[in-house]
This record gives sequence, C-alpha cells and structure tokens, in this order.
Amino acid sequence: MTSFDEYTNGSFGHKVNKSARLITQKLARNFRESGIEITTEQWKILLYLYREDGQTQTSLAGSTGKDEPSVSRIIDTMEKHSLVFRSRHPSDHRTNLIYLTENGRNMRETLMSMGQKTSYEVTQNIAPEEVDICTCVLDKVIKNLS
Repeated sequence: MTSFDEYTNGSFGHKVNKSARLITQKLARNFRESGIEITTEQWKILLYLYREDGQTQTSLAGSTGKDEPSVSRIIDTMEKHSLVFRSRHPSDHRTNLIYLTENGRNMRETLMSMGQKTSYEVTQNIAPEEVDICTCVLDKVIKNLS
C-alpha cells in the first residue's frame, strides 16, 4: 500500500504540480523584478493573442485551460491596463473578439525575452537530453488525460 508521504512528497503528480507552481512563481518574480506589471495569467492570454489576434473569449479559455468567467475577469483587468480591447464579432453580436492594443503588441519582445529567461533558469544544470525526455513524458501524460 502506498503511504501518505509517498502521495504527498514522492508521487509523480505531486512533483509535476510543485514544478508547475514553482515555474509560475519564478516567471512572476522575473516580471516584477523587471518592472513588468502583468500577471502570469495575463501573460498566457497575451501569448495566444500574439499567435492569433482577434480571438473569442471561449477560444482563449480553451487554449489556456481556464473557465470562461475566469478568462473574462482576466480580460477585464487587461482592458483596464490597456493591453487588450473587446470588439463585437461581425457575424455574431453575442460574441466578443479580443484584440491586442498597441501597448499590448509593444510588450511582445520584452515578454518573450522574460519567458526565455525563465525557461533557461528552470532548465539550467539539466542536460538538454533530459529536458527532451521530460517534455516527451509530459506530452504523454497530457495525451493520456485529454
């Protein structure tokens, strides 16, 4: 029988969850230390808008793995900080499309640089082959659960 300690400290799921939390905290710290006033949640939304501007909130919710009310609140805050704006969908007036503002677009290089810096810090002292294996294993976990 698996012990409580094995589940809470040694299990695969625990380690994946703890790693994800620590990576998110590191990214947030890097943003703060660089004077970038966005959250990691806002960063995720921006990343998907950099890939394709003018997405629906539903699409962004699916991409980020968040529920629609949470995405709506994040976008509300992003609008207040002039990072994005909402526009009515041309053929479905019940739906909003989310677009980057000039301010949001201008942050792209800085944010991508912060992402790369964080990725480097996360994987330092780990052989590239080990990172590749870990990524492959995590892809399989995601596939198993999707």
